[in-house]
Amino acid sequence: MIHPRAITLSLAEKLNFLPALASIVLTILWATLTSLWRSAAYPKTLALHIGYAVFRKATVRLSVAQMQYALPPTNKNYERYVRKHKLPCKTVDLGDGALGHWIGDQTADNVLIWYHGGGFTLPANAGYFRFFTKLITSMAASNKSLAVFTLTYTLAPQATYPTQLRQAVSALRYVLDKTDHGPSHIALAGDSAGGNLVGGVLSHLAHPHPEITPITLSENLLGAVMIAPWTSMETNYTDQVIDSRGDLITPAVAGPWAKAYLGAAQRDYYTDLSTAPTDWYTTFPVERVLVCGGGSEIMLPVIRDFVDKFSAGFERVELCVGEGEGHVAPIFNMYFENREETVQGKRVVSWLREVL
Repeated sequence: MIHPRAITLSLAEKLNFLPALASIVLTILWATLTSLWRSAAYPKTLALHIGYAVFRKATVRLSVAQMQYALPPTNKNYERYVRKHKLPCKTVDLGDGALGHWIGDQTADNVLIWYHGGGFTLPANAGYFRFFTKLITSMAASNKSLAVFTLTYTLAPQATYPTQLRQAVSALRYVLDKTDHGPSHIALAGDSAGGNLVGGVLSHLAHPHPEITPITLSENLLGAVMIAPWTSMETNYTDQVIDSRGDLITPAVAGPWAKAYLGAAQRDYYTDLSTAPTDWYTTFPVERVLVCGGGSEIMLPVIRDFVDKFSAGFERVELCVGEGEGHVAPIFNMYFENREETVQGKRVVSWLREVL
């Protein structure tokens, strides 16, 4: 696996960090000033208003390589989190450049396998591990036993499709083969690009990918959660007016992130689950699926269309929309130290209580 800081930047790219930093500082100042008269279209709190604005600016102003150069990889963020909270550090090598990380007791009755988002180009931040801990604690309060197994996959464009899908399948294969958990005690979950991987893994289970070793299940998986799933690699939004004020991302990231992930590959039903025919979903070996989206996120129309198509082929699908919430709000709001519970986050917790 390539460490993000091992990525070579040109002198021009390194020098470009200075004006980029200046633009981000100006964004903070402007967001702070405009917060005094912001409308309901913007995030509810000052911290989220500024945090979202900074993230939008950073992801547009910096290249994929610059972002990866600046951010620690998922495995390092995991190590920092467990060290800070005095938790066991349990990492396993899944092969093919992938690592799996345990949060909670791996002998718990149930396992939630989580694939993180970030357009396949950004690592998981501390907000993920805070959210995982919250899920485990919430389940324990209801006498439910849960552990989270999350994945460090190779970021694009160091590797391109179908590498990340192969690594996601490897995480499921590991839990099935190396622990005592059967399919009915395993749930899949992911956000944004990670939601894409949840759909890709379910697709592989029902329709084996020609480049990935199949998995045969003895029974259905317990369930699947897809938060703001990125199910379409479409990047042309020139004919649409999209309001990003209340969201974490803008349409500008779609092109660079999709290009980095796809590389020379062609789009298919594994990369673009939204384009699959309805009968593609009918044999997904999972009991229930929860799809979440934010009422203020730019992807909500795509998410709604996806759920309509998904539910036409697979009836046990639920959509939860958190009004006024942005992209992957349950996780990124925690990253920005916002402790107010999101509608989506509360539904994930209650949904897990129902299925475990």
